[in-house]
Amino acid sequence: MKNFFQKYSLLLFIFFTGIILRLWHINWGLPELYEEATPLRIAWQFWSWDKPGFDFNPHFFNYPALTFYFHFIGQAIHYAVGYLIGIYANLDAFGTSMTSVVITARLINVLFDAGIIIIIYFIAIEVADKRVALITAVLVAINPSHIMHSHLVIVDNTLTFFSALALLYIYRLYRDPAMKWYLLAGIFIAFAAASKYTGAFLLLVLIVAHLLRYSSSQNAIQSLKERPFLISLGLTILIFFALNPYIILDWETFQKDFSFEQHHVSYGHLGVVASKSTLFYYLGETTPSALGWIFFIVIFATIVNFIQRKERRDLLLVIFPLIYVAIVSTWEMRAERYILPVFPILILIGSIGLVRSWDWIVEYSNRKQFPNILSSKVNQTLIIVGAVVLIAYQLIATDYNYLQSIGLPDTRTITKNWIQKNVPPGSMIATGPYGVDLTDSTYWMFSIPFLAFESERVTPFYDTRWYEDFDYLMASSFDHDRYIQEPKKYAEFLPYYDSLRTRWKLAFEVKPSNFQNGPTLWIYRYPDPLRKFRFEASLFERLSNHPESSRISNFLKGLNTVEIRKGKLEKAEQLLREILTVEIENVLVRNQYSQVLYNLGKYEATLQQLELSLKYNQNQPKVLALAGSALIRLNKPDVAEGVLNKAISMDAKLESPYLELIQLHTSQNQKLKLLDILKRYYPILPSGSEQAKEVRERIQQVRK
Repeated sequence: MKNFFQKYSLLLFIFFTGIILRLWHINWGLPELYEEATPLRIAWQFWSWDKPGFDFNPHFFNYPALTFYFHFIGQAIHYAVGYLIGIYANLDAFGTSMTSVVITARLINVLFDAGIIIIIYFIAIEVADKRVALITAVLVAINPSHIMHSHLVIVDNTLTFFSALALLYIYRLYRDPAMKWYLLAGIFIAFAAASKYTGAFLLLVLIVAHLLRYSSSQNAIQSLKERPFLISLGLTILIFFALNPYIILDWETFQKDFSFEQHHVSYGHLGVVASKSTLFYYLGETTPSALGWIFFIVIFATIVNFIQRKERRDLLLVIFPLIYVAIVSTWEMRAERYILPVFPILILIGSIGLVRSWDWIVEYSNRKQFPNILSSKVNQTLIIVGAVVLIAYQLIATDYNYLQSIGLPDTRTITKNWIQKNVPPGSMIATGPYGVDLTDSTYWMFSIPFLAFESERVTPFYDTRWYEDFDYLMASSFDHDRYIQEPKKYAEFLPYYDSLRTRWKLAFEVKPSNFQNGPTLWIYRYPDPLRKFRFEASLFERLSNHPESSRISNFLKGLNTVEIRKGKLEKAEQLLREILTVEIENVLVRNQYSQVLYNLGKYEATLQQLELSLKYNQNQPKVLALAGSALIRLNKPDVAEGVLNKAISMDAKLESPYLELIQLHTSQNQKLKLLDILKRYYPILPSGSEQAKEVRERIQQVRK
């Protein structure tokens, strides 16, 4: 053990430095969760909180399931430890909030990402020497992209970890075609692909590494029949499906989700400017930013040198980043995390370039008998360290800014605090995407429909006239700034934000400072004198141009609830009528529409709607009761009496028809009928209640 620590003391120091950087502010944003955290959320569903047992079908195949299972195991360990030390009395106590396992989920990501430091060190030892290995490990440990993504619960760090492991054994099988290396390469390619489908690109690297071992193309082609190679491919496929059994067991859902993901990457995403090349995004922006411009130039020059030298071992290093970047660059969808797996290998290539350049300089200096400043081992070490520090300076500065930013309160947290202090409970707040989570019962939150993918499908909802009756409306720079990047493409969205600025009153605004996380957020109020009694017809005309019937109906239903709570019955009538143009047989909506018409005094229209409702479902005593009330107000007492009595015969405990009949018989001075209905009404009232007492006294009065 002592020899182990002596041998790997520098590597361990680098590794634990990387761990510390990844753990710094690991609790950022909590108790709010300002990230998608898909693996965490899917794993949380495995517990089947509302049902007995577990459900390990993810019912979500945009990603393969391996990372979900890792996170479920992490959650199970979290619960077991919490149960043993008394934090959780039982499983129900553990399941009260998913927030309790966010740190656990982020720690899983930290461990996978930090593990890459160890793996890339040993890959560097395989293909170069200890100097290259240490430089590579240092630059991976402090890499801003790795540190940033290790603070998020995503699948890409796990993919990168298993990709690095697979590459380690691919390089080994190239040097030594032993069966064990083929088996290990196949196993970890499967693990990479089971973490994210793009891990399957490693199969191409395996094939190339196998073929490069042969000097002639004929021998290379014949080698594709070799047993180790075929077993490796078969093992990859077998393990992939073993780790993702529900791809087969729930094939229909897999096809739907995988097809959506294919369409997603080919179509793009809100904020992805179509006019900008994906290849330029990765090579001209993302990679230089993640690795530093100086080091990026070194990497580029080293790759060119490898290609010129045509040494197969060097070319094998380049194959993976070239294949990976080439494929993802064909997608319209782009994100820095998509190419996270290539960063460790690019850093290794750049480190090889640095050391080889330095060796050439020393050799050239000695050959030309320059001053012996380079002959000293100490001087050589100092100069190499200085070069690494120069390269690392940009990375360290980026790390500092990022870690400082996530240590500050998020703008969404600041906004939530302002709302809780300044907005009265029960207020109705409409909010756009990436807003503030206020899902408790204190406020009535209404989410304005948003799509990051094919955003044009929600344009009808981006009109401020829909939201004038809300107490507040919240908007965010997350969506606004993305729309404004392509003003022609998103021309229908931009007037929404212009209207907020010009016609609404700004109640609150928060902008992130230089190092602060979160979007700019605005909270607006609509001036009371400008509120209208009815929606303009043009709003509904915009809806008719977008065949999103389900989304439109859900939007209108939610908006209708707000209008009814606000007493805006004219607007509620418009909304319900629009819903019924599509959902003709929706009895619940039609009954609500009937009630609104009744409250507006439109009794003939009320009866028409109730008649349609009874056509779809005759067993509706409440509908009959409302029809009886409308008939009374239309001065049709005889018909009303029969309808109300029918309602009572269907549901003897329904109060409203009794009350209507009591009032009707009283106004007509029909004492026998009044006595009869009072005697039928009295038994359904709570014994000893004040209302029962009043009815009993009334019965006595009528009898006299």
